[in-house]
Amino acid sequence: EELGESSLPAQAKLLRVLQGRELARLGDQQPVKVDVRIVAATHRDLPGLVREGKFREDLYYRVKVIELTTPPLRERGAEDIERLVRHFVA
Repeated sequence: EELGESSLPAQAKLLRVLQGRELARLGDQQPVKVDVRIVAATHRDLPGLVREGKFREDLYYRVKVIELTTPPLRERGAEDIERLVRHFVA
């Protein structure tokens, strides 16, 4: 699921796993210890969603460790698009 589209209950569950480092599998009585790293992507404005109360602020700061911004194709130059076309045609 797209991180920016996650429901508040799903965000709470993800945060619980990231902070507590354990999860409960469906039907299990005992939690399982986990050591995970996540790579998340979104096209949404997460700081804006935090301000609107649609995204948990604590989860936002937990996942915002390294931010990479990739400009959309409409903002790239013709040279970039040409390279991409050549790559995918090959």
